[in-house]
Amino acid sequence: MQTLSLLAVDRERLKPFFSRVPELFEKHHHHTSQDPSGYEELLYKIHRPYTNDMLDMIDEWMGLEKRKISGEQEIMLRLFLLAIRYPDTLLFESLDDVLVNDIRRLSAYLHFSSHTYTIWDDDTRKGLAKLGFVIPETKNADPFIYGAYIGTIELLKDLAPFTCFLEHDVPRQRLFQAALAAYGRE
Repeated sequence: MQTLSLLAVDRERLKPFFSRVPELFEKHHHHTSQDPSGYEELLYKIHRPYTNDMLDMIDEWMGLEKRKISGEQEIMLRLFLLAIRYPDTLLFESLDDVLVNDIRRLSAYLHFSSHTYTIWDDDTRKGLAKLGFVIPETKNADPFIYGAYIGTIELLKDLAPFTCFLEHDVPRQRLFQAALAAYGRE
């Protein structure tokens, strides 16, 4: 399904989005609900070895309630973050059901620990759908759905003209995810 849509990319459909990426990024990333300075601080505060306090900072920025997992699951989560390599998502299969029941949380941990994975967001999915890339809705961290999500955003980055790439402190994945989220809300 995803391979077919990636092979049938309608470049004309992408042009209006690409022409607005800087504006859309500013609209989403710098909105007060996104806490842009908090986000940018976290990019430098999260580092190896990952601690529970670091994961708590991510949860707080995301507006998520405190994790309810055992000490064993905390260790499994931190080992997962050390072991996974972009763009791998199949390692999700090795996690407990409790750890994969929230794709937003897990994608945020991946984003802040590597800066290459994209944070899962429904508005971003809607933006991708407007461009012809339909990513199924899910609450669980499904390795294939999340893999399609990050792969599609990576494809858009590869197809984007240089005018999309602003001089900014945020990773390009965040730049495109934020622009797609703003586009999806329109």
